[in-house]
Amino acid sequence: MKFSKRTDWESAPNALSACLARLKQAGEPVIDLTESNPTRCGFKFLNAAWLKPLSDEANLRYEPHPKGLLEARESVCAYYRELGYAVNPEQVFLTASTSEAYSYLFRLLTDPGDRVMAPQPSYPLFDYLAQLGDVQMERYRLRYDAAWKLDKASLTGQTAKAVLTVNPNNPTGTVIGPGERTALNNFAGEANAAIISDEVFLDYVRDEDLRRSASFAANDTVLTFTLSGVSKLMALPQMKLSWIVVSGPPDERDEAVRRLEIIADAYLSANTPSQRALATWMQMRPEATAEIRGRLKENGDCLAAWVRESGRLELLSSDGGWYAVLKAKTEISDEDLAVNLLERRHVYVYPGYLFDFEEGTYLVISLLPESAIFQEGLERLKRDNFFFGDLENTAECGDRGSGLIG
Repeated sequence: MKFSKRTDWESAPNALSACLARLKQAGEPVIDLTESNPTRCGFKFLNAAWLKPLSDEANLRYEPHPKGLLEARESVCAYYRELGYAVNPEQVFLTASTSEAYSYLFRLLTDPGDRVMAPQPSYPLFDYLAQLGDVQMERYRLRYDAAWKLDKASLTGQTAKAVLTVNPNNPTGTVIGPGERTALNNFAGEANAAIISDEVFLDYVRDEDLRRSASFAANDTVLTFTLSGVSKLMALPQMKLSWIVVSGPPDERDEAVRRLEIIADAYLSANTPSQRALATWMQMRPEATAEIRGRLKENGDCLAAWVRESGRLELLSSDGGWYAVLKAKTEISDEDLAVNLLERRHVYVYPGYLFDFEEGTYLVISLLPESAIFQEGLERLKRDNFFFGDLENTAECGDRGSGLIG
């Protein structure tokens, strides 16, 4: 059988995943500081109350609509109204996930081989989505100088059918500021491209004024698609409900809506129970976001104090999101560093290369784990020679089983 080239991906495990698999097979306990699944992080707000709207008998009826049920789209509009944006239900499309939303938009905007631009560093899933969508993924850069900023020069002379922004970015926490918004609008206008703004982490921007001004949901300068969903806003990834808000110049916006409705009608993927529950979940959202924000702050403060003590790491500035980025003062690659920390201290962190960091050694950790687990992970790392000694002479993963800390 000759399979499609679009799924011809490297399947061999990298050194870090191979090390993790060996430890798990050996039954060795590992503290996972990459955990970003909120349903595994001990949040108290995740209780049976979220399930009550799913028991509505109306869920036994199937009343499909390409854009999704009106009551659900109206609740999306109410969310943006809280932020100060006017969104009409006719601009909203419901999907099962933001990944599916990307697939819709790639089909809407591109032909096979067309270019789409995405930020670097950022979420590695984009490359897979682009390949599945038969588009070529190119990068524009985020640069760090006391804070992450869009490198406007990396857009100069580029051509693309769409430019993606993750706002705030995953994992750097970058929020698009006014000057950067203008740069993206100018690029999209000159290239005759659309903007796709992924705002799943918007409610976790720390500064409230910045959060309220950050969204592209009402951007009318160029054709724009704003993505979000319950996976992050309400920490309900298992409920599989996201949305697209279409904005821009009226003629382009209306034509995009017409064409997108045809695509959505071919799939009708958003499930009825989650759509009917969305209005209730939106009312419950403040409880969820408050507890998550509290966790992010507690773990973030703990991490900042630990970094100051270590002296071998820099905690990079972030506007929000669920992750923290550390830059290590070493010549060791981030993969080797992450493997050694996993092997020596049974603490799992992400190496920066997974997110396309350049020119340095970076580690990425999640701020979502339960605080006691998070602090134990940092305590284990505090005992490691890297932070208070020399790591260059450590052995490869699995070579010193007797030296592992359980």
